Amino acid sequence: MKQDELLSSISAAIEVRDLWRAIKHMENYLALHPHQINSDRLFAIKTDYQMMMDYWRKGYKDPQQPQQYEKLLHRMYVLYANVTTNARVLQSPLLASLLMKVHMSPRDWSIQVVREQLESFVSDIAMLDLEPKHTAQERRKNLHRQHHQLLSELFAYILTADLWSDGQGEEIEQLLLSPTVDSFDQQVIISAITLAAMNCYDMVKFRTLIHVYQQASDQYVRQRALVGWVFSIDEGVEEFLFPEMSELVRATLQDTECMKEFVELQKQVYFCLGADEDRDVIQKEIMPDMIKGQNLNITRGGVLEQDEEAMLNDILHPGEDEEKLEKMEAGFRKMVDMQKQGSDIYFGGFSQMKRFPFFNEIINWFTPYYIDHPGIAAAVEKFGGETFLKRILDYGPFCNSDKYSFVLAFETVLNQIPQNVREMLNRGEAEMVQKMDDAEMNTPAYIRRIYLQDLFRFFRLNPVRNEFRNIFGEYSRKCLFIKYPLLEGTDHQAYYKEIATFLIKRNRKDDAERLMRSYYDDQYKDYDYHMLMAYLGVDSKLHYEMALKLNPDSERALSGLGRLLFADEYYDQALNVYNQLVEINPDKKSYQLNKSVCLTNLQRYDEAEQILFKLNYEDADNLNVARVLAWTLTCNGKYEQAGRLYDQLMAEEKPAADDWSNYGYYLWFSGKITEAADCFRRYVVDNFTPEYRWGESYHITRRERKLCEAKGITDEEIQMMTDLIDL
Repeated sequence: MKQDELLSSISAAIEVRDLWRAIKHMENYLALHPHQINSDRLFAIKTDYQMMMDYWRKGYKDPQQPQQYEKLLHRMYVLYANVTTNARVLQSPLLASLLMKVHMSPRDWSIQVVREQLESFVSDIAMLDLEPKHTAQERRKNLHRQHHQLLSELFAYILTADLWSDGQGEEIEQLLLSPTVDSFDQQVIISAITLAAMNCYDMVKFRTLIHVYQQASDQYVRQRALVGWVFSIDEGVEEFLFPEMSELVRATLQDTECMKEFVELQKQVYFCLGADEDRDVIQKEIMPDMIKGQNLNITRGGVLEQDEEAMLNDILHPGEDEEKLEKMEAGFRKMVDMQKQGSDIYFGGFSQMKRFPFFNEIINWFTPYYIDHPGIAAAVEKFGGETFLKRILDYGPFCNSDKYSFVLAFETVLNQIPQNVREMLNRGEAEMVQKMDDAEMNTPAYIRRIYLQDLFRFFRLNPVRNEFRNIFGEYSRKCLFIKYPLLEGTDHQAYYKEIATFLIKRNRKDDAERLMRSYYDDQYKDYDYHMLMAYLGVDSKLHYEMALKLNPDSERALSGLGRLLFADEYYDQALNVYNQLVEINPDKKSYQLNKSVCLTNLQRYDEAEQILFKLNYEDADNLNVARVLAWTLTCNGKYEQAGRLYDQLMAEEKPAADDWSNYGYYLWFSGKITEAADCFRRYVVDNFTPEYRWGESYHITRRERKLCEAKGITDEEIQMMTDLIDL
């Protein structure tokens, strides 16, 4: 068996709790891939299990047997996970290089030693205030360079290490909650733990992340921990091996604030997933107007003409500059609104700026922005004095990854800004981006959004992103985590309708349907539930009827049901619905118009005409009314009246497609065969490509077969009309 097949066999055996089969498959694997420490661990598991079987075989009834078997399964999973991680590391050039970095480092990786080093950095930086300025600056650079090296190696160590013991988890948890360790360091460590746990589930890492989320007072640490434990959930191992996972999640989400943040996180993930769509909106709907406004010369005194041509244009087209400026401002406001709602509006632009060598180091994708980062030292030294650069980095709504990109690309950006605009920016008289205030930037939602955008850029743009399980992948089940079965016992279903509505607005109807279909608690299947299910096309007729049972006078439900019945050609039932709608809202013309169409299709022409003549009298320019009335009169044999209405409809600059086909029938019934064929031909040619035209000619002449029969038109005449269209 191949390596991957053997590992899959071990996983499958553990999944069905077949310890002995897992042991045998692991023995086969280690025979092909010898590893003394893992062989010793497997031997210990096998020995303990054989001892358990020996006691059982001798007739001893051990009351602790289930618990002992569970512990052996856990030990087997840990061994399997470590072996899998080692295999993945050896197969991955990235992970192999990180492992080499760890092995080449002389550091002691015990948690206590690491914590002491992190705490020492904090105190060393604090002591710089006591040193002379000329020595403190160089000392600061050296400290940050050494510290970054430590964090980089620690990041690599966490990604490539075996699963943690309970003791390691407790020590890391205390480190992440300690006020004597820098928040930035804690955030970076949490990101490393998250990546490692996403690649291979580790109950200790998961427990650590969720405990940090529950207990941390630093929101930056807390929100990273939230994202970490949510992204680390593995439903498979929870179901057969780690029920503690669901217990921890349920206990956490009993807190109202935690559930609120969990729901917000669900929405924010989909905002990230919609980055490409948001980019298209900006490029196609917003940027054209903003680009048109770039030829305006904006100064402190207002908008000035740039040259004589602009002055002449102002004479010929007065007010054009103001209109351009208004459109440019409107585009800017729309982008700001999108950003405030949660859209990742900067992804499209910054996605082209991740090719700097800075991003070759994996830790830099997850490092909070700080001006002393050794990787941007040269750029900061060159441009650090630009006031507006500092303002953008301090108050701009950018994720950390984009801030690093901006600094590294700043020379190019600076050269594209006119000198007068640069001066205005430095004086604070203009802003390149929407300025965020401190209060908003410190909210949990904003902190979480920025971190998610960092993660999204890594999983979309990093060349080695495929080395990790991608939660943002197109087919990732982790995207819609609010429907995880392990959440049973919380009130997460109370938020399904809110999330589904959000998904529909974000053009994610398939995900909304998946979510709504996963309801299992009948207490939430109220009026809104049935309306959403109907809207999503899930047994729509049934759900509209269920909604009406709960709210018999619901205009929305009746309207939806009426449209559905009409589309399915149940005109008698649709007529009953539209009768109710007209009673509820007699002034709504669309209800009366739809009612008249139902009557026409039921051959109750005189009743339909009464409604339509009234509507036509009240609004003679309404083409929809004229269109339906013309067809009704045609069906009723009143060709002279119908002809006047068709003259109105066909006089339009671009008649509707149905007008050509309906007019064709009117001419046919009036005995004008050649003219009718011309109309049908025009309809077919305008609306169908050549390969479909004959089929549509066949269809259009048979669409009203019953009506033709009532008018005395034979099957042979219908066939000849089809052939005449095709001539």
